[in-house]
Amino acid sequence: PPKLKSGDLWQLKIKLKRNNSFQNIGGFNYEKWLFFKKIDASGYVRKSADNKFISSGDFSIDRVRQNTRDSLSVLQELEFGGVINALIIGDRSLISWHNWLLFQSTNTTHLSVISGLHIGLIAGFVFLLAQFFWRRCVPCTLRLPAQVFGAYFGLLAAFLYALIAGFSIPTERAFIMAGVLFISLILRRRHNIWQLYGLALILVLISNPLSIFSVGFWLSFYVVAVIIYGAGQHQNRSYLWRTLYIQLLISISTLPLIAWFFAGGSVLSPLANLVAIPLFSFMITPLSLIGALLNFSGLNSLAELVFQLVNQGLIILGYFLNYLQQFDFNHWKYVPISTLNLSFFVLAILLAISPAGLKLRKFSIFILALMLLSPPLKLDKNSVLISVLDVGQGLSHVVKTQNHTLLFDTGASYRSGFNLGDSVIIPFLQAKRTQHLDKIVISHGDNDHIGGLKSVVKVFKVDEILSSVPNKIKQKLSENQPKITLCQAGQKWRWDEVEFELLNPRKNTHFKGNNASCVLKISTAKYSILLTGDIEKSAERKLVKTSAEKLKSNVLIAPHHGSKNSSTAEFINAVSPSLVVVSSGYKNRFGHPARLTTDLYNAKNIEFLKTNCGGQIEIKLGSKISISQYRKNHAKYYMRQCP
Repeated sequence: PPKLKSGDLWQLKIKLKRNNSFQNIGGFNYEKWLFFKKIDASGYVRKSADNKFISSGDFSIDRVRQNTRDSLSVLQELEFGGVINALIIGDRSLISWHNWLLFQSTNTTHLSVISGLHIGLIAGFVFLLAQFFWRRCVPCTLRLPAQVFGAYFGLLAAFLYALIAGFSIPTERAFIMAGVLFISLILRRRHNIWQLYGLALILVLISNPLSIFSVGFWLSFYVVAVIIYGAGQHQNRSYLWRTLYIQLLISISTLPLIAWFFAGGSVLSPLANLVAIPLFSFMITPLSLIGALLNFSGLNSLAELVFQLVNQGLIILGYFLNYLQQFDFNHWKYVPISTLNLSFFVLAILLAISPAGLKLRKFSIFILALMLLSPPLKLDKNSVLISVLDVGQGLSHVVKTQNHTLLFDTGASYRSGFNLGDSVIIPFLQAKRTQHLDKIVISHGDNDHIGGLKSVVKVFKVDEILSSVPNKIKQKLSENQPKITLCQAGQKWRWDEVEFELLNPRKNTHFKGNNASCVLKISTAKYSILLTGDIEKSAERKLVKTSAEKLKSNVLIAPHHGSKNSSTAEFINAVSPSLVVVSSGYKNRFGHPARLTTDLYNAKNIEFLKTNCGGQIEIKLGSKISISQYRKNHAKYYMRQCP
């Protein structure tokens, strides 16, 4: 592809589609993120003779930032060069995945890119420096107080640093907060700190009402409020004691939001931040900016030396953070099941950090006990819950009985490293507080069914994997292999009075690929469901011929995503379902489900649901059949809906 420069004008043939994302419990809502970023559609460039460069862009801050990034090519050779680049221009795209996970596992990601902390730090440093020099001139201070003089420079420093970062939403928010404080000093107005806090909050929401969709908005204002509260406590104590107290206060008070937004956190994050914050504040960030200035001045050798020093500091910090994250107790997982649960968590924390004189702290113990000791809801015996996950053009189902969990297929993986195991299946299982998988069934070896397996097996203990391609599973799982068994018709097991039976492939079958898919029937006393993988017409006819009496089911997961090469009339008649569910991607290139297939189901008056319309679809087989569609039940105005 050609070298693209910010501001350049191109004519391109593109294919667009409405914003779309996987909609599942516990998953990242990409549609919400796109709405927050004011992106209305996404797509890709098509090959065309009409694609051409029109003109070069005019001067813009984004072009300056891109040129700056290009001029700092020396950073690409450094282990933590991506972090240094992020601190200089706010571009975190060069941070390696390994380093990002390291910061994430210790709750120090806020330090690895330009944030409110860095803007406040630089603006505060310039503010104090300007005051220091202005006070050296007595006539100057008689004309203009040093504090007011310093506020002008602090405001300018905050503006320039936010400008370097492209005025991204976090830096814009930080600039407004700093600006409110400095302008109050310039105007020589005395305000209560909470009044300034409220004014900054209002101005941020006026400048960008969509800030409410940003995790950073909630965390930053929440943390600032905690700091203001903490700074007013224990004024008679030493500076070191109060610093430790505020750091511990921040770590404890942010637990509810971290749990809600990130599904877990780091127990040792107070210790990690206690070391990392001063290191970033007084060495890494200032030296990174000094190195950039030296580079712009043409003093490349000196700039390289400074960057080497910063990189070495980050390497030492990395050793420390890596040591902390190795402790098993450091990582905790918790997913609130409702906003009410989150509210109780926040209330418990606020009571725990309330002044001792109010005598409210003991009530936080009762609230936390109520939350943590309440047992999760369990299914009754002889009941089963099947979650058909929204994994786009692929397949993955989670089957739960009272005490057991089965995963049927694991969605796709892609060359970029993105896979549905990491992005959908693991968050879903963690949201359901699942720690162990009794069985995984991999119907066959196609990528859209096996792609996420390796990631899932790394996170969860798995007793057994059943598959029509056991050798491929063994090759894919080079280590941590559970028991791997060839799936064959006739294999049965019983969990919590629910029957499981494999109907395909038969022993010594000549079928391969899609037609060799494991077909699993799950039955309660009253109802049953048939999971079919990607079987096509040949396998369907064979099943009708050999197992017609076993095929009959109330619910059918449509074979091969509803393709025109499956769902034959005789197969549908044999199954005789009242509900058919299709797992397929939004506007997928295969056209699944095919019109021919949907017309056939509609002609037989069979209820027809699709994950590309309903998102995750849950089917509970108990005393009755209960159905829920995540996209429809959690519909928001920024989310795509089917007609």
